[in-house]
Amino acid sequence: MYSWIRRLHLFTGLFLLVFVIMYFATGYVMIHGQWFPRGEPRKSTRTEPLAYVGDRSAPAFREYLEKTFAVRGKRQPARQQPDGSWRFNYIRPGENYEVAVSAAGDQATITRTEFGAVGLANGLHRLHGFGGGGLYDVWAVIYDLASAAMILFALSGIYLWHQSTQIRWPGWLCLALSFGFSAAMILYFLFSK
Repeated sequence: MYSWIRRLHLFTGLFLLVFVIMYFATGYVMIHGQWFPRGEPRKSTRTEPLAYVGDRSAPAFREYLEKTFAVRGKRQPARQQPDGSWRFNYIRPGENYEVAVSAAGDQATITRTEFGAVGLANGLHRLHGFGGGGLYDVWAVIYDLASAAMILFALSGIYLWHQSTQIRWPGWLCLALSFGFSAAMILYFLFSK
């Protein structure tokens, strides 16, 4: 049992190492953003005629726009404006797209915003959830696996520590302090104004 849990601890740690390094690097750029050249976001806008004659619902428009104009990114909820026009937003690490379809449905204005390396780091750090297409869904599944690996890594580490030492109070103290700190931060953010 001990050797199996030791292997589990090792492999979950190796799997997590990739995510820890990625989160360290992207988080470092976010925290110390003033140290990295930011620059202004670059915007490009183009207006394209639409030859769309199908269903005028948001999902049908979205599918047509993605195929016709190679708009990429995680889909955000479509918004219909009071005048009948549509807004479709797509978010990717480092760039965003906004597609505005006219009320008549005869033209689309596509705005692409690029945020550079700092925006890419920020976007990678915040990327989450399903629904952006195949690659985004794979990324979300890997996140889920990393979360499970983190729990297994912690539990197997507690077991290995408990089995390998006779003096356990320093470990229990560290465990209690870390749980206490986490609980205090959660309560602080929940109830602070």
